[in-house]
Amino acid sequence: MNNAPSIEKMFSSGSFEEDLYGNALGWKTPELFIISRAIVISVKLSPEVSDAAASTFPQFSINARVIGEDSSSTTPENEIPRWFYPLMPNAIFAVPEIGEQILIIRETTKLNSRGYWIGRINDTDNVSLKLANNHSVMTNPSPTARYGMPFDVQKVNSRSEQPSAANGSKMIQIPASLGDVVVQGRNGSFLRNSYNPLYNQKPGVLEMGILESRVYRPSGLPTLGSTKTKTVHLADTIPIDISNSLEKESIDVESGDKRNFILNISDETYNFSRAIDAEAKMHRLVLGEKLNKYFEDQNFVIQGLINVSKSLVSTIDDLFNSYVDHEHALPEINIDIPDKEVLDKQVINRGVKLVPQPSKRVFVPASRVRVPGSGDVYETVTETPANSPPVKTRKLVAKGTPGATVTIPSKFITVPTPPKSVNLGYRTVVKRRRIKFDDISVGGKDNPRFTVPIETDERTEKVQQDVNNILDRFDRTKQQFTALLTQLESNLSKRHFIN
Repeated sequence: MNNAPSIEKMFSSGSFEEDLYGNALGWKTPELFIISRAIVISVKLSPEVSDAAASTFPQFSINARVIGEDSSSTTPENEIPRWFYPLMPNAIFAVPEIGEQILIIRETTKLNSRGYWIGRINDTDNVSLKLANNHSVMTNPSPTARYGMPFDVQKVNSRSEQPSAANGSKMIQIPASLGDVVVQGRNGSFLRNSYNPLYNQKPGVLEMGILESRVYRPSGLPTLGSTKTKTVHLADTIPIDISNSLEKESIDVESGDKRNFILNISDETYNFSRAIDAEAKMHRLVLGEKLNKYFEDQNFVIQGLINVSKSLVSTIDDLFNSYVDHEHALPEINIDIPDKEVLDKQVINRGVKLVPQPSKRVFVPASRVRVPGSGDVYETVTETPANSPPVKTRKLVAKGTPGATVTIPSKFITVPTPPKSVNLGYRTVVKRRRIKFDDISVGGKDNPRFTVPIETDERTEKVQQDVNNILDRFDRTKQQFTALLTQLESNLSKRHFIN
């Protein structure tokens, strides 16, 4: 294919923006671009349901301005978009951010031919946001000098309403070995296909998870090191190859044996079931070795509980049979309890007395009132006759023309006061009382009672001779029984086999 430049292109000196951008990159003579650089203005994020529409305007198409070729205003997002289509297959995509630089390639040398974008320019070791030529902002503060466009990529990025992964922090690329295949997200997620360098066979390692906010360095180990979360698949490896602090807990396989295993590391690990009868809850994973140990301890406790229960029943059976199977009469026992004299002290309230209180004289100031329609002014007056209760009467206090205002003179009135309650105090009354007890008689001819004749039975004689040993055995059995109950309760309640 002939990619020779046109006559106009060969003899043109370029635009003012092209010259500035070329000087910033150190160009001495005009160049013919095979792969161009462009600044991302917007990205088509949603897929097309129609095959016809997707064939001409596929998902992840990018509206961009080609450096050294396109002209633009200070608000390129408001101009007619110029779309470039994805060059790589849509199985794996690294979608750039607004304001970043991408590489552009065309089908032909014509400027109006269809263009495709390859990916973000690798001019930084950050996987986080890197705006176009932002590394030279100190030496080339003008946008035109940095990338030959009049708009500021920082402002274009901040004005964009499309969702962004940028959070203000920097995430550095993780280290890799020769032959590794790595996929790393901008906010810490990663997938690393590598190998274990500790063995000559170089067994495979698949590691994925969420990185910590730090710079990772080559370690010579099969994994990157400490992460926020991690799932790692290892072939023909022992756990200590990952970390010296990890030791495999297993009852059937030695920790030093090489195995193919999967290791999950996180604060909590959950499983969720979508079965019809499952709860809509996340369940933490069970630690297998701890669960086995839990059931072993439980079986031991239950078996010990059964053995101790048999021993306890045997001991009680000996005592019960020896003392219950035989009986003999008790001799007569008389209990004579003398009478008892007690003092009964009571405090009695004398009651309450009402003491009369003198009446109070109250001054009523003069007042002006409006004469009612009848022309007369009446007032309700309370009078207290001698040796009689107060009486309320309605008296004429002024005569006047209806609607006129008259003055009622001031005066003193007598207001009765209710009597005062006075407590008369308390008095103490002491009474002597005599309690008489009946005579109590147990056993004998008139009131026979029977019990176990210990002295007449061979088994009870043996029990009586060795009663201290039996008591000691019973105490030991009781202590073992109590200890097993406590251990069983602890084993059932702690549920320490759950993460």
